[in-house]
Amino acid sequence: MIRPTIQEVFINTKNIINKPYYLPKNKNKGNHGCFLENLTGIPNSSDCLDCLDGEVKTFPIKINKNGEIVPKESIAITMISKDIENNISFLESKVYKKLSKIVFIPYTREDEYVKYLEPVMIDLNSLENRELFEILKNDYEEIQKYYLINETLNGSSKLGKYLQNRTKGPGKKVIKTRAFYLRPQFIKEVLFKLI
Repeated sequence: MIRPTIQEVFINTKNIINKPYYLPKNKNKGNHGCFLENLTGIPNSSDCLDCLDGEVKTFPIKINKNGEIVPKESIAITMISKDIENNISFLESKVYKKLSKIVFIPYTREDEYVKYLEPVMIDLNSLENRELFEILKNDYEEIQKYYLINETLNGSSKLGKYLQNRTKGPGKKVIKTRAFYLRPQFIKEVLFKLI
């Protein structure tokens, strides 16, 4: 199957929004994204990017009793790679590759049904997103600097305005890995303004 472009997925997503899809709850937190990939023609693979030229991320939202839309959690972007410890610049990093051209698709859940909502496409290379680019670059560099000084990322989860790093995976005695996330603040201050 040929991998679609980010623009093709953005257009295809417009055809599936605001429709309830039966998707039973399970322990796989990524099942909403996998289901959406099937709906929009993205082949399942372990490639770095979902599309030929960008990434697609789903994220859950909820509507409070007062009608306010709020994010339910942060958005996982990618596992922390050797980029941080090898002093790789933001523009050459895996996290930038994931974020440079991306479609965000919020969804709601009601019992066994999910509903995808209006997608938002962000191109960090466009002039209109220059400020966002600078914030994410500064966040990455702050996290990287912390690692290069301390030789660990432990204690660095509070760094970054929008981009953060923290442990990922099950708790308890399992070896902890770390990943980059976009904070709920990013969803509120950036994505919600574009929906």
